[in-house]
Amino acid sequence: MQHSRNRDLDGVRGLAILLVVAAHSGLPVRWGGLSGVTLFFVLSGYLITSLLVREWDRWGSVSLWRFWGRRALRLLPALALLIVLAPLLLWATGDDRLSTYPTAALASLFYVGNWVRIGGTDLGVLNHLWSLSVEEQFYVVWPAVFIALMTWLRSRALAVVLSLAALATFYSVWTRGSAIRLDISTETNAFALLLGVALAFAIAAVRARGWELPSTSPLVPFVVLVAVSAFPGHGLEVDHPLFRPLGAVYAVLGVWLVYAAVSGHSRVVGSRVMVFFGTISYALYLWHQTFINSRLLGEHTTPRNLVLIAAAVLVSWLSWVLVERPVGRLRGRLRLDQPSRRQQAFAETRDRAARDPRPAAPTA
Repeated sequence: MQHSRNRDLDGVRGLAILLVVAAHSGLPVRWGGLSGVTLFFVLSGYLITSLLVREWDRWGSVSLWRFWGRRALRLLPALALLIVLAPLLLWATGDDRLSTYPTAALASLFYVGNWVRIGGTDLGVLNHLWSLSVEEQFYVVWPAVFIALMTWLRSRALAVVLSLAALATFYSVWTRGSAIRLDISTETNAFALLLGVALAFAIAAVRARGWELPSTSPLVPFVVLVAVSAFPGHGLEVDHPLFRPLGAVYAVLGVWLVYAAVSGHSRVVGSRVMVFFGTISYALYLWHQTFINSRLLGEHTTPRNLVLIAAAVLVSWLSWVLVERPVGRLRGRLRLDQPSRRQQAFAETRDRAARDPRPAAPTA
């Protein structure tokens, strides 16, 4: 169940984090936060579903405990490091939000931060972890839905997920409610994840028929996404009603970019710089906004934010080298990449049947 890394997909991940960081720094990339997070969602939906499809095709089922174990091993160590060290930062800077930090930490650790914020509780330097809550809720629910879909509706799976993605997109664009619910709730962001899911099913269906994917360069959607993320804004009151429609636009561009990264190659998208930022993207997402939203270096200005982002890049690289990568190696010791006994029995039965097909019994 291990998979080889695609440098262009790492570059797509790098673009997503750079868009988010640029927007939060104060650089003129007004919509980078929205486009970057939406791109993360599309990419997550695609990657997770591709792994699930691959596991199902190879072993005839999905091991939920192994899937969730791999996700926990990938996500929790870096998050735990942040949660342990962030209060030291608040204490060192005399930040009065230290008193409410336990609530923020628990909400983030259990991936319900978006709903806690919608309920009216500010999470301080961990406010930005709402998107991780949305993704983790998807990781909990989607594999079980996937199993049901493949068990009872496999021949119609692509049509079902396309319909779900279309309905979720329509709902996200047209629903009404409080600004914070529209921005960070799970149901208003599910469409981007489901568009990534639909892309994974579509590509799997094409490959199952032995067809070649039409190749296209990821550089074009890469440039388009950067350009439309830099459209000027006119203040939050004017811009906010555009968030949901623009989110749908960014998601479609994200699908285009992810498909292009799968089917083609670009020396820019797959460059060392983009791959580097893709590799540290998770930790950088955790740390950059924690630094920016702290009281480090005084008032919020773009130069100050850029200095803190540079520090976050260093911390993120150390997190990858000293925490995430070493912990990730435990997957082998914990056998999280190995098939379950049920899956092994399925594979043995299938292989035995392929080697020794029995002739059909004669009929009278």
